[in-house]
Amino acid sequence: MAATRHKPGSLLGSLAGLLGLSVIAGVLVSATLTPALAVASSTANSGLDLFESLPSYAQIDQQSERNRIYGLRDGKPVEIAQFYAQDRQVLEWSDVPRTAVDALVAGEDRRFYQHGGVDAPSVVRAAMSQLGVGGDSGASTLTMQLVRQQIAIDACLSDDEAAAETCAAQYSESYQRKLAEMRLAIGLEQRYTKNEVVLAYLNIANFGGNVYGIESGAQRIFNKPASELSIAESAALIATVQNPSTRNLFKPDNWERNQERRDVIIRAMANEGFITAEERDAALAIPVDEEFVDIQPARNGCIAGYESTRFFCDYVQRVLQNDTIDGTEDGAYILGASQADNRAALFEGGLRIYTSIDLDLNDAVQASVDELVPNTETRWQSGAAVTQLEVGTGRILAMVQNKDYSPTENAPPTATSINFNADYAHGRSGGFQPGSGFKIFTLAQWIIDGHSVNEQLDASVDDYPQGTFKASCTGLISERYQLQNNEGNQYTRMTPTEIMVNSVNTGVVQMASQLDLCDIHDTAARMGTTPANGGDWEIFAPAVIGSGSNVTPMGMASAFATIANGGVHCEPIAIDRIVARDGSEIAPPGQQCQQAITPEVASVMQLVLETVTNRNPLNNPPGDTPVISKTGTTNGVVQTWVNGASPTVATSVWVGNIVGNQSLESRWNVRSTIFRTAMAEAIARYPGGQFLTPDQETLRGNASELPNVAGQSIEQATATLEGAGFEVQVADAIDGVQAEGLVEYTAPGAGSLVTTQTPIILYPSNGALNPDAQPQETAPPESAQTWPDVRAKSLGDARTALTDAGFNADLVQVTWQDHGEANVCRVLAQNPEPGSPGGPDDPISVVVGTNAGGGDPGC
Repeated sequence: MAATRHKPGSLLGSLAGLLGLSVIAGVLVSATLTPALAVASSTANSGLDLFESLPSYAQIDQQSERNRIYGLRDGKPVEIAQFYAQDRQVLEWSDVPRTAVDALVAGEDRRFYQHGGVDAPSVVRAAMSQLGVGGDSGASTLTMQLVRQQIAIDACLSDDEAAAETCAAQYSESYQRKLAEMRLAIGLEQRYTKNEVVLAYLNIANFGGNVYGIESGAQRIFNKPASELSIAESAALIATVQNPSTRNLFKPDNWERNQERRDVIIRAMANEGFITAEERDAALAIPVDEEFVDIQPARNGCIAGYESTRFFCDYVQRVLQNDTIDGTEDGAYILGASQADNRAALFEGGLRIYTSIDLDLNDAVQASVDELVPNTETRWQSGAAVTQLEVGTGRILAMVQNKDYSPTENAPPTATSINFNADYAHGRSGGFQPGSGFKIFTLAQWIIDGHSVNEQLDASVDDYPQGTFKASCTGLISERYQLQNNEGNQYTRMTPTEIMVNSVNTGVVQMASQLDLCDIHDTAARMGTTPANGGDWEIFAPAVIGSGSNVTPMGMASAFATIANGGVHCEPIAIDRIVARDGSEIAPPGQQCQQAITPEVASVMQLVLETVTNRNPLNNPPGDTPVISKTGTTNGVVQTWVNGASPTVATSVWVGNIVGNQSLESRWNVRSTIFRTAMAEAIARYPGGQFLTPDQETLRGNASELPNVAGQSIEQATATLEGAGFEVQVADAIDGVQAEGLVEYTAPGAGSLVTTQTPIILYPSNGALNPDAQPQETAPPESAQTWPDVRAKSLGDARTALTDAGFNADLVQVTWQDHGEANVCRVLAQNPEPGSPGGPDDPISVVVGTNAGGGDPGC
């Protein structure tokens, strides 16, 4: 490198510097070549004593490289992104082009292979140049330049205050710095071969901006690997290293200066015999212009990554930066014991990060979201996001949203840096209200507390006085709570199963009024759903129907994965493996799975939520794979969700307002279309599996079989049932075979699972079907018919079942009873009971649900 001349006024200083520099350089060189002579010389001894205070650094450090993130396509790794502090790809000696080595030696240090790190003639010429004698001449050898570059890079990229001073010193001219470089260069060459020094230089050199190393330089500037560089291209890259800011090839304004230096190097290559005269002339004939270069954009960061995975890439980077191996706040970080160590390891780079993302699945779901929720919508701030998790592992298989990824402050309306799928810590999202999707946690706690999903609840209550709800963790007294159902629908008595199928607000709140609200939210957290902001739950009565804390698609998918996995919750994981540059394995966050709810509770939840899917075909993907699901809608249809799972993949779909309160009522079913598509794609790629067989004891819960009081007097039957804790109601008399005044049957029917909260209706007989004389009871012939079980069937299906069993459907006697909207047209009780004998012309009495108007509602 050209030396800096001193002003005439500093001539004495230059002379003193010349004498000191020359003597000491001579000592250093002699120490390198003939150590015994150097030690014997008193001059040498005094000179070497002077260097005892100089640094003795003599090591080629590992340099920062690109980190690479991989996804999976057909089970094989595919690179989806790179990120780095320095755009460098380290080469091995076998990959270094000879043209680059020749250009470097010819242009920077012709006697490189003859000296021992310091070139004495160059030192003398440089000193004379400082005095104005001769032309510009530098004393730095390749090895000295390497020392300076490495010290500068290490110091200038450090946050340490002392390092900042070292950084500044590398860009100032001083004899002290030059002497230190000499000693370090000699030490370096005593430890490494010449080729190792050249290799380190080519890997560390800056070629403009953030591009380091000749491999990245070749790819970014000429769109080819370094191994394919021509003489002219190699010389142009080496021409950059003396002054990257004014000679780098990224800026057209630098091309003329680069060509001037490049041509000097090409001529030097010919003079040294590295190339022929013909090769020299051919290379010199190529101008440095737009046809010479082929500039490629930087591929740094998620913004330059695989399009459908850019938000997932951002999520992975945040995991690497912020998460600990064991998931605890005081645990070791993934790449280092402290966050500073972790940050330093990321800076060093060279990591290969293998992730869980399924590119084919991700692409398919992204296409569905793009079609149905385009990011070009301008009438409101329209958003959509989908997370899919592998059941049993928590591996993230898909993560998409409708906005493009842009980490800039001035992102267009079609883009954002916020990851709608993740929480604030992993995506800067504040989440969204879950609506009715949150009702599954009340269902979970209902079952945990021993209640039956088949007991009847009063879903008509829509006004709860102050103090109704228990929240032991807050100590607060609940306020009066008035609510309504969707579209103002009114319901009477329903089972929790029917409440979930119809997403009845009043039913869920009735369930919650018998539970502890804190338990409900604790269960949600154990199952994987937590507040998006990382804070505490907002616990109050409306929260149980989804009007409390905001959540994320990741959290809701995680909860459904827990249900599908038999109650075992596995924390979502994005990284399968991390391989360091030396090939060693670095442990990513391990799989963290724990039993959140018992398998028995999960089995009953699966039964209920599979019923929800079967009764809501919009959310049921094609095929026979079982799917559990639950929709969610907030007030005003501002946010809409479908959350669910097969036995292998859990999915959460959110479609709503990023901000604002635009009603999406006209687009209510967009969520379902996306969910069906996402689940169908997932099931095709991850088939198989079945849900658990419902645990009968848990299914029964606190319910018991209703005693058979048929044939008893009203007084006797009432006493029997009230003695068992039931509330008894007496209906009007019906035509029956029992003697007048005796109980013909009950609703619910004898043997039904009921709790003491279920009102029992007695139906007395008027004796109209009772014969004058009771015939002697005889055993029915073997060929006699028996009555089928038509309970819980629709009235039409019940008539069909009776006909198929050989009975006359025209002889069905119907009693209408209001048992809530969910039971309209369904058989609640029958007499004779299932399995009892009957003849083809015998009548049967059934109780069928109607609405508040009474009579046949159109069954």
